[in-house]
Parts: sequence; C-alpha cells; structure tokens
Amino acid sequence: MGRLQQTPLRPFTASERQDLERIAKATSGRGDQVQRARALLAVSAGQSWTAAARTSGFKSRAGVALLVRRFNERGLAALRIAPGRGRKPTYDLRARAQIVARAQQSPDRERDGTATWSLSLLQRALRREGLAQISRDTIRRVLQGAGSSYQRTRTWCPTGTALRKRKTGPVQVVDPRTEEKKDLIEHAYRLAEQYGIALWCQDEAGPYQAIPQPAPGWAPEGDPVRHPHEYVRGGTAKLLTLFRPATGEVRASGVTSAPNTVLHPWLQEELSQILQTLPVTAPGVADAPFIPYWWRRRQELVHYNDPPLRLILIWDNLAGHRSPEIVYWLCAQGILPLYTPLSGSWLNMAEALQRIIVGRALAGQHPHTPEELILWLEQTVRGWNAAPTPFIWDGKRRERRVRARQRRLGGSDATVVYGNLNVA
Repeated sequence: MGRLQQTPLRPFTASERQDLERIAKATSGRGDQVQRARALLAVSAGQSWTAAARTSGFKSRAGVALLVRRFNERGLAALRIAPGRGRKPTYDLRARAQIVARAQQSPDRERDGTATWSLSLLQRALRREGLAQISRDTIRRVLQGAGSSYQRTRTWCPTGTALRKRKTGPVQVVDPRTEEKKDLIEHAYRLAEQYGIALWCQDEAGPYQAIPQPAPGWAPEGDPVRHPHEYVRGGTAKLLTLFRPATGEVRASGVTSAPNTVLHPWLQEELSQILQTLPVTAPGVADAPFIPYWWRRRQELVHYNDPPLRLILIWDNLAGHRSPEIVYWLCAQGILPLYTPLSGSWLNMAEALQRIIVGRALAGQHPHTPEELILWLEQTVRGWNAAPTPFIWDGKRRERRVRARQRRLGGSDATVVYGNLNVA
C-alpha cells in the first residue's frame, strides 16, 4: 500500500467541507456514507490513515487509502457506493414498471377474485405473469417508491355544485355565489375575533341510532368487548351544537328530532345568553371587513333598524335556516348569519367538533334508548368544556400541506404559488 500512501488527500473546498460535516453528523443518513465522511474529515485533520480507519470504523488503513484516491478523482461522489459494487437489485426497471402498471389496472373479478387490489392478491396476479418469486414486501416497497400508498376511498364533490334528482332525471345544481360565501366565511374565521366580533358555528349532528356502535379500544388480551349480534333498534337522537372556535366552548343539547319548531327556540335562547356576555359595540367593528355585507344584508329585510354588529353565525345553507322569521330575529340582535355554499359544509367548523364529541361519546358503546344517547352526548360535551381546545383556521396542518405542494411543484427554487394559476 506504499504506492497509495504517496497520494495525499487534496484540500477540501468550502462547500465540500460543509457537506462532509453535515453528513458526518447526520443521525438518519446512510451508515456507509457517514463512515466515509468521518474518515475523510479525520485524514484532513492530520490523522494517519490507520488512526482515521480506527476513528471511522474501517477495518484497515487500505480502505481509507482507496477512499482518499476515489475522493481525489470524483469528489463527494466517492461517498456513494462505486458503480458495480453492492447488492444487485433482484427486480430491474422493467420488472418494477410491470408491478406498478399491474397495480394501476382494475382487477377482473372472475379471474382475480377481487374488485380492489390487496398485496396478497396482487402478488398472486404478478406470479401468474412471470414474477414467480416476488414477495408482498417487495410489491409494497416498489409501489411506495412509485408514490402510491394504501388509502381509504373518499367521497368528493366540488364546492358549489350538487347532483339533485328531478322528475326529468339527475340535474347538476350550481350555487352562483359560491366564491363570495366562501371568501366571507374564511375572512370571518381569520379576522372576526381580532375585531372584537364573536364568531360561533351551528350545526345539527345525527341522527344517531340506539344500536351497538363498533370501534377499536383497549381491552385485556384475548377478551375484547363483545356486543350482541342481535339487537332491537331503540330509536334515534340528534345533537344541536353551537361552537366557538376561538375558545373551544360548546353549547349543545340532545333532542330526538330537530325541526324548526325545536331548533329555532333553542338557538334564540342560547344566542341571547351569549349576547349578554358581549359588549354592546365591538371594539373594532367600524373597521371590520364584514360591515359592507352586514349593511347590505340588513337593507334586504322589510323591517329595518340599525343594530350594531356583535356576532357572526356560520350556518349550513338549509331552507329552515333561511326562513324570514329567524333571519330577521338574528339581524335585529346584531347577529350576521353567513351561510355555507352548496356542498360546502366543510366550511362549518361545528362539523369537525361534532365528529370528536360523537366519537368520544358513542364509539364502542351500546346505547339502548334515545334518552341514553342524549345523556352520553351531553355528558361528553360537559367533559369537553372542562378543558376546551380552540380551533384555528389555516393552522399548521394547512401550512404543511402548502409547503408539500410547493415542493412537489418546484423542481428548483422557483415554485408555483397555489391560488395564482390562471386556468382557461
């Protein structure tokens, strides 16, 4: 090895040293690359090749000598496995492309015995097509490497449109004010509380049946919670909900049905109690961006007076929510109702809160009567209010999704800003 030792390590550039130090300190990188980076840094620090091998974990100085020669020739590429070395892939590009293509094809029920692929059934189909030794783990890793994952199916409808059944057949209904409603609600979530205007969301959850509710949960090993396979349907219950996202406070009441004659009196009583805790005039209401819409809404009413805006109510776009009597009462109290657009109930944060409450109250339980359903739901609401969690619109999760979308779109530092695309 004397001939190799006569080839000293060339000086690092500033970027090379920075990259080597980063790789050497990495806790989640490839172990072989970390080992090579540490060996090069040790030699650069003046250690002998024997000492550098001992420091970095090489078996002998000969390995360090070969690494130094490769680095002098190839730079940082020497950290990677040299071409022709390492384990050869069992399945080449053509075989991996076959796996991905087969997974994207719809299975044939008669031949494949399924309508959707599982790893076992996909393995069986690929083995029939020539990949006789392929394993489920290989299929999973190939599909994940191609950007696929195992997911549940979802329902999806563009906000502002809905399919309705008419006498002449299915009809696509469009809400022409979708963007206006959506922008108003999003601005309200972001800015209402900052201007001193309380914002509440209202929704009716349910109906929920008095039958066994399956759900996973903790139980002794081999002794799961057991529900009867035969049961009598005991009736249904609904949960009327008022939710303030800024504080997490919930006002709720269980009912067996929720027509307007039940919903409107309950809503008026709850909102009257809330208004008693609010100032007569919000501190920053004069500068709030909702004032023009508030005045336009007030002028649409036959009986017009001049109350200040004190509260915003996010509401679903149901016919009962838009009846003249309740709309006039709300506006007379200084409450601005903002209705979600067609197929836009996702804009109502009360629905997200209800999924949490109902899951905590009923998951894995067996209610027998509507009264029992109502009791459990209301008890869970009281437990929630003991330690409420505020909800934030456009929180950290959405920021992460935006960053992930930019990473997918941007191959360089120039990325496409979401929302600024002009599509013809």
